Amino acid sequence: MLFYSFLTVNFRNGFLFFMNIILPVVLLLLFGSVFGKQESQITVAFYSDRQLTDLNSNWNRLESIPTVEEMKEMDRDIVIIANDGKIDVYLLSSFSSVDSEVTMFRLKYASAQNEKPIVNIVENKITFKRQLSDLEYIMIGVIAISLFSVGMNAGVTLFSEYVQYGLFRRFMLTNVNRLYLLLSATGAQIITGIISSGLVIAISWLIFKVNLFISPQFIFMYLFVVFASIMVSLGLGVVLSLIFKKSASTIAQILYTIFMFFSGVYFPITFLPKPLQIVSYFTPPRYMHVLFQKVYGIDIISIQGFWITCVLFIVIGAALGSYAIGKFLKPA
Repeated sequence: MLFYSFLTVNFRNGFLFFMNIILPVVLLLLFGSVFGKQESQITVAFYSDRQLTDLNSNWNRLESIPTVEEMKEMDRDIVIIANDGKIDVYLLSSFSSVDSEVTMFRLKYASAQNEKPIVNIVENKITFKRQLSDLEYIMIGVIAISLFSVGMNAGVTLFSEYVQYGLFRRFMLTNVNRLYLLLSATGAQIITGIISSGLVIAISWLIFKVNLFISPQFIFMYLFVVFASIMVSLGLGVVLSLIFKKSASTIAQILYTIFMFFSGVYFPITFLPKPLQIVSYFTPPRYMHVLFQKVYGIDIISIQGFWITCVLFIVIGAALGSYAIGKFLKPA
């Protein structure tokens, strides 16, 4: 079964396993350790009608009850309003785990005036356009780069290395269907991409407490972005293989390094010098990062733009992959 063969190669081949699975985890731990120290505490703004003592360093007291609009302007993960025995919790970050902070506040508020116990705790989620924190931005960037690596390396391996090894001549002897070959190759990369991105999401939560788990209503969008990202990266691998042939693998690694640092996936594009900001518009990981931000509820692109970009990526990858397969399966 071709699908199974392509899939097992991704895990048995030491280079592919390192690039697709190990390296994204290494980058996650490296960048996460640097930026995670800056965001190790959840920031809290609170108003209380009781006098609280021994406050945590990450808590900021408010002098009056803010309006929702004022909350939106606050650079805080959560806002807590404690008044008349009732606690309202306003969640300003969709990624952070705030249970421990709310529990700590509840205990301090209750102990401040025992004769007036808390009546209720209500969580309110404020929906508005928000910016990703540095740590969240990086974690999504690691996912984008990992999928880019999976797709591009698959294209180079299939249409450069396998061509040199004479694999397509063997395919011609078996009279394999071109569509079946394309679907098997891309399907194996999609499964690898899901495993790679899933590993990044799990480690982000376990080590850095960044919740990137996909909400059920966005799972289809997530899978579609994975599919689109793999396809456009596969297409780039095809182009490199057709142009550079035996040198395609080396050129692919050079491009990988350039795209990793100059596509804006590990830090906002505005941090780059103006000339390099222009370069970022020609790097697939930049758009893959934008698509994943949409999956996580960041309105950086319209829903129409999201679907158009995904479909365009899939069409590009399918067209280039089909062309390459047709080219190399032709009798000499």
